[in-house]
Amino acid sequence: EKESITLTETLTHSGLFTGSFPLVARNNPRPYSGDGGIECFFGDSLSVIYRDQSTSENEIMDRQDKVSIAIGTDGLLAAFSKVFEDIDLAAQTRFHIAESYFELFKSQKKLERIEQAEENLLHGRRVLLELAEDFPEEKYIARVNYLLGQFAQEQEDWKVAIESYREIIRRFPDHALAPDAQYKMAQCYEESGDFDQALEEYVAMAAIHPDNPLIPKVMIRINEYYYLKENFLVAARVSGKFIERFPEHELASRMAFRWGQCHYKQQTYGDAAERFVDFAKRYPDDALCAEALFWAGESYRMGKDVPMAFRYYNRCRWDYPESEAAKFARGRLALPEMLAQFEREADLEEE
Repeated sequence: EKESITLTETLTHSGLFTGSFPLVARNNPRPYSGDGGIECFFGDSLSVIYRDQSTSENEIMDRQDKVSIAIGTDGLLAAFSKVFEDIDLAAQTRFHIAESYFELFKSQKKLERIEQAEENLLHGRRVLLELAEDFPEEKYIARVNYLLGQFAQEQEDWKVAIESYREIIRRFPDHALAPDAQYKMAQCYEESGDFDQALEEYVAMAAIHPDNPLIPKVMIRINEYYYLKENFLVAARVSGKFIERFPEHELASRMAFRWGQCHYKQQTYGDAAERFVDFAKRYPDDALCAEALFWAGESYRMGKDVPMAFRYYNRCRWDYPESEAAKFARGRLALPEMLAQFEREADLEEE
């Protein structure tokens, strides 16, 4: 990796220059990546060269130094060899060790240290299997299966993950982990390409656990399913129900925009225009507001309401002149019917 960093003088004529750059953990650095950071990995050695431009025209002096990237602390995970008097404490210790291996696995996978990641995943699964054998009591089984499901899901072993989650749902339907297991099982079906079965599991989740905090995500996935299947009528209903139930959700604006898209796709242009206009009122600062105004204009135009289309195309280009949507709006305003509308409005103003 090679990057050039510009230094800044600390004070006027101080002769002291300073600068900084972030270190980006990456196994295989890309030379001149241009991101302003140095891609490197733990234990690497960086060569830092300060190019000193002398007052002489042709004299340049390079000052070089080296600095090492700290490796950090490497801890060894191991189960206690002592015998616990408290059975619950012994089980909880094993759970924490397994969870620690899982977190190590995710971190190393993110850092592209695949070999170490897989090794920690195997260690974690072994701890869980030993835990299930040493503590066969039912109160531990659900949590063991949940973690085994997570391990398998990270490895994209969908069959094992689904079996682990289904075991929780079947045997412990009232357990605190049951809703999460239901959601993750649906995720596994979706990620494995079985979208129809995933939909069934998402719908089951919404029916069995209607007040669970995961329900907004479930509704988004159901909406996506029907939208991609081009069943825009059902997708629109799901979008509307989402806005009704979760108006303050962080993804509410995206679902409100999708609501308008669904109506436009099924050619109910009056409803689509209403939805996009409502979006602009509810979320004036949202990144999609410019597009909502443009699509409001499109909906009115397709519905043969030229005056309203003319109004919203203009709002789009006036309120968000630098947006991509404004470019399309200006193009639509050059259509013959829009030019005629412009002349009619100009004549009204003169009168």
